[in-house]
Amino acid sequence: MLKEEYMNIYNSLEDVEIKYFDEKNIKKLRSLGIKSLYDLFYYFPRSYDDRTNIMKINELRGDEYVVLKASLMKIVAPPTHSGVKMVKATATDGTGIIEIVWFQMPYLRKTLKLGEEYIFIGQVKRGYVFQMVNPEFKLSSNQRKISEGEILPIYSTSKELPQNSFRRLVKEAVKSKKQLFLENIPDSILKKYKILGREEALTEIHFPKNSKSIEEAKRRFAIEELLVLEMGILQKRFELDNENHSKYTLEDKKTLVKKYLENLSFSLTKAQKRVITEIYKDLSNGRIVNRLIQGDVGSGKTIVSMILLLYMVENSYQGVLMAPTEILAVQHYLSVKEKFEKLGVRVELLTGSFKGKTKEKLLNDIKEGNVDIVIGTHALIEENVYFKKLGLIIIDEQHRFGVVQRKLLRDKGVLANLVVMSATPIPRSLALSIYGDLDVSVIDELPPGRKPIKTKWISNDEDSDIMYDFIGKKLSQGRQAYFIAPLIEESEKLAAKSTEELYEEVSKKLPMYRIGVLHGRMKNSEKDEVMKRFKNKELDILVSTTVIEVGVDVPNATIMVINNSERFGLSALHQLRGRVGRGEYQSYCFLVSKTENATSKARLQIMEETQDGFKIAEEDLKLRKSGEIFGTKQSGFSDLKFTDIVHDIKTIKLVKEICVDYLKENRGKIENPYLKYDIEEKFKEN
Repeated sequence: MLKEEYMNIYNSLEDVEIKYFDEKNIKKLRSLGIKSLYDLFYYFPRSYDDRTNIMKINELRGDEYVVLKASLMKIVAPPTHSGVKMVKATATDGTGIIEIVWFQMPYLRKTLKLGEEYIFIGQVKRGYVFQMVNPEFKLSSNQRKISEGEILPIYSTSKELPQNSFRRLVKEAVKSKKQLFLENIPDSILKKYKILGREEALTEIHFPKNSKSIEEAKRRFAIEELLVLEMGILQKRFELDNENHSKYTLEDKKTLVKKYLENLSFSLTKAQKRVITEIYKDLSNGRIVNRLIQGDVGSGKTIVSMILLLYMVENSYQGVLMAPTEILAVQHYLSVKEKFEKLGVRVELLTGSFKGKTKEKLLNDIKEGNVDIVIGTHALIEENVYFKKLGLIIIDEQHRFGVVQRKLLRDKGVLANLVVMSATPIPRSLALSIYGDLDVSVIDELPPGRKPIKTKWISNDEDSDIMYDFIGKKLSQGRQAYFIAPLIEESEKLAAKSTEELYEEVSKKLPMYRIGVLHGRMKNSEKDEVMKRFKNKELDILVSTTVIEVGVDVPNATIMVINNSERFGLSALHQLRGRVGRGEYQSYCFLVSKTENATSKARLQIMEETQDGFKIAEEDLKLRKSGEIFGTKQSGFSDLKFTDIVHDIKTIKLVKEICVDYLKENRGKIENPYLKYDIEEKFKEN
């Protein structure tokens, strides 16, 4: 049973009585994102000032922060040209000599004692002799005072709340309120894996006894954060399977699917067929589908989703396809509308730009079951959208949506069948761990006839001129080109080419060709018009921001030029490159960058060397911080404090196994009330 006081850890700081927690300090804490006791206790130090490691003077190298133990040999107060008061001391530890200087502290001349041993803490500078300026110091003989607080936590704080003030607030909170943080890891798991208790770990993470206790506390919180995350994800899956297992049957009609396939101008790959079969099997067994389809750029995930939607429609259910942008939603809609309507299937588009009576009529048709498939954006999860018999939800570009959006859409269905698609490849072992609630299918085969895209890093003006000459020749043969800029307008802060600047440059270099501009600040109608003209070959060149990153398909476009490519992650570069190479002609990608940064150079070299999205994803994970991988906090992995999702894959897998075993033993229930409550808080909509 949950003790009522436990809920207090999530209450506002204004409701908590702790020494020094007045209105001013609470306001300062709020500016750091700390709104509750939980936020404060879990605002962990970014590093530690370890004062336990006392160095010898002969070990010093200069320009380093150190702790020394030395005896004073000489103390003087020499005059200075500027009139600034100075006290200078010479000290030794038997291995060498160091000069200690204090400015504007004349009283030290009398308080410092010759022959006494002191501990000095500060920055060493190297000159004719080693020197410390204005160090902290304590008498070495006062051991009790030194031993306390020798490892000091260092937090990410603000000018308004310096380190010492912040430490004082944390110390008071830990001293008076740590008992509220009751154990949220089940006892069986604590004992089996020898995990430090929560109360002790919170004390040690903030005010550690030694370096070993820091590591034990970090291990505990790494397991805890993964446990809260994975247990929350997996419990939803257990609930779903238990509630819905064998609760529906399909007639298993496939006539529409066969007709659709017969009218395609190409055959499905073995990988596409395998994935479709896997999902058919779940559906025909009455099992709730909860699946991630991974596939590289151009592997044909969309066609798989359309076949699944058709199958559900034929078996008397409605279907939904949610895309992250209006451009992509419109493209999906236009690509299938005509073909589906010939089969007697009604497809409609629903986006945020739909207003008034048009929207009202459409919503009513969806509610009455007159619409078979709805393709749209976030507008699909609005409260006023109701379905008569929603049976399958497809979410395109999974990494653009969060857990909350996923759940809101699922709640609209009579069946919660969900297929999410990601065109950003994730290393397989990682995908299995991150998407703990999803079965994973991989389309690891590209359609036949796809030619590898030739990729070249352009690092100087000479190569740039050669590139423009080459592009001119290809355009004269009837091909089209994308030029990508990372910014919309010129920025003084960032030396990156905006669409305006890039348009001017391309116009000068390739004056004979028709150029269009596309960026996110344009109205949807304007964007649609530009894309339509480019697709219809009324434009030769499209200067754009990354709004074309996802899903835009123009087979005649064979050239991709990405300016300031050092500003993009590997996955983004791979996505952009995937916009070409979709037709019969050889395609090319130029990465324009004069970067001298080692990481950026490594990225660009990887792009030149490989087309394999999964390999690129692995390299990207190594080069990037884990928090940058997912644009939205769809799974919580973007804000993990102690887990590196590249190097700690074994820990992630272990915790997933712990969660699965625990839920099996407890029939899908979480017996520990504090873990259960933390999970609810974690998965709450912000």
